[in-house]
Amino acid sequence: MREPAVRRDTIAARRVAGTAGERRRRIVEAAVRAIEAHGAGAGLAAVADQAGLPRPHVYRHFTGKDDLDQAVARHAAALLSDWIRPTLTARGTAIEIIRGIIDRVLTWAVDHPDLYRFRARHGLPTAVAEFADALAAYLRAAGHEARPPAHLVAGLIGLVDGGIIWWLDHREESAVDDLSEWLSTQVWRVLADLLERFGRPLDPDTELAPAG
Repeated sequence: MREPAVRRDTIAARRVAGTAGERRRRIVEAAVRAIEAHGAGAGLAAVADQAGLPRPHVYRHFTGKDDLDQAVARHAAALLSDWIRPTLTARGTAIEIIRGIIDRVLTWAVDHPDLYRFRARHGLPTAVAEFADALAAYLRAAGHEARPPAHLVAGLIGLVDGGIIWWLDHREESAVDDLSEWLSTQVWRVLADLLERFGRPLDPDTELAPAG
């Protein structure tokens, strides 16, 4: 006789959880709009205004500012990952593939400079894992079974993020194509050194396609 009541409780709990998740999503999207409008330092008032909520209500759905910031950073990282993912399986020489990825990242950063800064400030390990997977696929295609060290991938992401953020603040000092070429060259040098250490140097003119 108690089963219908239990079922009703379960359905109600799911409905509440779904409503809470939807509200969190809307607040995160509002925070993104606030950052795009007011910069990476947009405050709670701007987020609440974009969400159409009183300020105290924003944190009812998060444990605090850090929780909200991390949710926004995850959302921004997902947007960027979706944007660049097609380039992670491209064919070409090593430098062509690297340049394609960096050009794609730069395009997104130019279109969303403050959101890019915010994502970089709250760096997440998911990007390291995704790039490590893509790099490992290319290394397998070149005859290497070793997975690139996470610290190397994190360092490359930091190099690219740092270069792009500096350029966003000093655009008058260099052309975007020059930045892309410089970053691509630096990334290739790091990867070429890694391949040398593996004992299997790669001819930079060799065409690659990621191994499955």
